[in-house]
Amino acid sequence: MNKMKKWRCTVCNYVHEGNTPPEKCPICGVGPDKFVLIEDTEVIKEKKWRCTVCNYIHVGDTPPEKCPVCGVGPDKFVLVEDTEVIKEKKWRCTVCNYIHVGDTPPDVCPICGVGPEKFVLVEEADDGLTDKKRDALQTLLFNVSYGLYIISSVNDEKLNGMVSNTFIQITSTPLKASVCLGKGTLTAEYVKKSGVFGVSILGKDNHDLIKHFGYQSGRDVDKFKTLSYVTGEKTGCPGLLETLCFIECEVEQTIDLGTHYMFIGKVVDGDGFSKEEPMTYAYYHATR
Repeated sequence: MNKMKKWRCTVCNYVHEGNTPPEKCPICGVGPDKFVLIEDTEVIKEKKWRCTVCNYIHVGDTPPEKCPVCGVGPDKFVLVEDTEVIKEKKWRCTVCNYIHVGDTPPDVCPICGVGPEKFVLVEEADDGLTDKKRDALQTLLFNVSYGLYIISSVNDEKLNGMVSNTFIQITSTPLKASVCLGKGTLTAEYVKKSGVFGVSILGKDNHDLIKHFGYQSGRDVDKFKTLSYVTGEKTGCPGLLETLCFIECEVEQTIDLGTHYMFIGKVVDGDGFSKEEPMTYAYYHATR
């Protein structure tokens, strides 16, 4: 039986098995030119560096020039001793769903900038997987392609929206779609109360909307106050005019997934604004 070669990403130290390096690293996104062949005799016993902002672990003789998760520089990394057991609590940001690992929540969310009061403790779920197996499966899931959307809803006369990559069409006859939203988010609260949600599909030039809706909480600001939008005729949800299109849904079923709600909705109306290319999750991370 042929033994598969192992290739190590020189940027994030991800290890790929195969006769050739991957076309794209599933962790940091670099190309095959950033991979080196690992010899069977090579002992990968390198130092581990922990990002003090987001707890990302980097393996290498020196810390990375830039954290691939939160973007900070090498000065924010500390050396992890071999005897250090990284088994700490996990905290979820209720605004952007970023996960922080540590005994306490972070002072500032590295993704959306909110404070520690916006974090909730995540209970560990027993899925029967080892850490190694779970990491391997997560690597496979990085191959799934996602779009990026602004999910909006209404509560009386109040509006709110959030960034999501979980909206999908699930049937064509009848037209139905679903979205998963974190339980602690204000948008999820609005959808549960109103039974409706809107979806603005982002284009490749909508990076500013991701920052606007992802880096601040609707509990503190009116996210739609300075933006141009239409009001859905069937749901009353706001649809952003500078996006590709807007879809309105009425919730038919809500499924409790533990940390998230899945809202299954009937598509009741919509409007198109542009025919540009839609933004994918991978494209956003490569160009942000």
